[in-house]
Amino acid sequence: MGISRLAAIMLSSLALAVSPAFAQSPATTDDYVPITGAQRAEWVVDGTIGLRGLGVGVIADAWQTAWNTPEEWGRGWSGVGKRYVSREAYVTISNSVEAGLGAIWGEEPRYIPARRGSLRWRAAYAARTVVLAQRRDGRLAPAWGRYAGNVVNNIVENAWLPPSATTTRDTVVRSATGLLGRLGANLLEEFWPDIKRRLHR
Repeated sequence: MGISRLAAIMLSSLALAVSPAFAQSPATTDDYVPITGAQRAEWVVDGTIGLRGLGVGVIADAWQTAWNTPEEWGRGWSGVGKRYVSREAYVTISNSVEAGLGAIWGEEPRYIPARRGSLRWRAAYAARTVVLAQRRDGRLAPAWGRYAGNVVNNIVENAWLPPSATTTRDTVVRSATGLLGRLGANLLEEFWPDIKRRLHR
């Protein structure tokens, strides 16, 4: 996929985010309680060294090592360690920027599940909230803090990545991959309770 196509996809997502039809309140508005400062700090820490964050780090590390990305780091234990530490660093940067700027703008960094409505609507809501975030009043609006965290983290990450991974294309691809990762996490959080209930019947 070319860099122009990736950029077009990201711009299209942003255009949808700011359109009135998509910036509507979620089904959870009535129950929404704004995040506190302490909860923001907890969200940053949990995303970095929490059980789920560490687990995702292991999976991402194994995937990148299997594909030997970036190739300069190799597939040995040294490469495994560099990839894991690199991921922990960029997640910390991204989450810190998102939570910090989000506090100024009243943005919710956490995923707030809908838990009701059709499967299609809930899946669409999970997708919309990749680029939208709840404000203090529960309405959805563009997640500017998330965009900033995603971009800043990928630019800063170029400082320690090897040359083969720091081209403009690589930076854009990592930013797009970050949004796709957020989509996967949203879908899992939205539907995992339903899946667990069915499995335990």
